[in-house]
Amino acid sequence: MSNSLQIPPTEGVRKVGRGAGEHFEIANSRFTWKAKTADTGYNFAIYELPLEPGKGVPLHAHPYAEVFYILDGQVDFMRLEQDQVEWVSCAPGDTLIVPPNAFHGFANRTEHPARLLSTANGLHQAYFDEAARTVAASDPLPTGAPDMDELMRALSLAPKYNMFFAPPAAEIVE
Repeated sequence: MSNSLQIPPTEGVRKVGRGAGEHFEIANSRFTWKAKTADTGYNFAIYELPLEPGKGVPLHAHPYAEVFYILDGQVDFMRLEQDQVEWVSCAPGDTLIVPPNAFHGFANRTEHPARLLSTANGLHQAYFDEAARTVAASDPLPTGAPDMDELMRALSLAPKYNMFFAPPAAEIVE
């Protein structure tokens, strides 16, 4: 009997089709895991996020990089550079790279739906796994304002995962 670590066999190469994956909701937005860290040798996770007009993620920072790829529509990313807020508009095919510790947020500031992919690390996934709730693809999409108790719980968990949200006054919407 060997004491060497063996990688257990897996189901092999698999496809995750459009609309498929593990769906979850946080702050009245529906996300879908396309790949979780367990699928990638614990290297990264990928989620898909459809953004209806007016939806987005507030200004925040974390000590790990994040990469966004725009699939449909236009997504405007807010970045904070030397206390100056700047919006960077991204269209389908554009990639936005957020380095570690960079404040960033994003929103669909158009009248048309948008959709993006985000790649991040296991700590980012762990935050969503604890703060969000799993939903079925057939569940109605969330509408209206987020439930304040749910939102406060999600915000209170953020520091546990080295995620820090800027105070709402720091968010400047043009």
